[in-house]
Amino acid sequence: MKRYRFRLESVLRVRRLQEDVARAALAEATAAVAAAAAAQAHAAEWLDGLRAEPAPDSAPAWEAARVVQLAAAEELAARGVELDGARAEQRNRRAVLAEARTRVRALERLDERRRAEHEREVARQDERAADDLVTSRHGRRTA
Repeated sequence: MKRYRFRLESVLRVRRLQEDVARAALAEATAAVAAAAAAQAHAAEWLDGLRAEPAPDSAPAWEAARVVQLAAAEELAARGVELDGARAEQRNRRAVLAEARTRVRALERLDERRRAEHEREVARQDERAADDLVTSRHGRRTA
């Protein structure tokens, strides 16, 4: 009997590579989310530090401090938008990975079914060969 060979092995190999690429992309997106969260936390700390400072005595100094606080608030808002974008990208990458996993698992299940069928056929052929051997020996003894 021939050795088992999955006909779609090359397709399965490509699908596994696609899954690995999707997994790496998700890891990249997760790192981007962590970096965006850290940048947002840094901007929030900067704004909190500016708010904690005492108010300046003169009007021009107060206006300058207010401009800096507004810039810090804009920076915080921009970092929030970046974080939201990074999270959306992470969700997209997670969905791509789930789809790639589904395709790989489908081919793996198909391979398992085909392998089991092949093993049953090999067992049947082995059983037939053993039966033929026993039958032929039994026939010689009686003759």
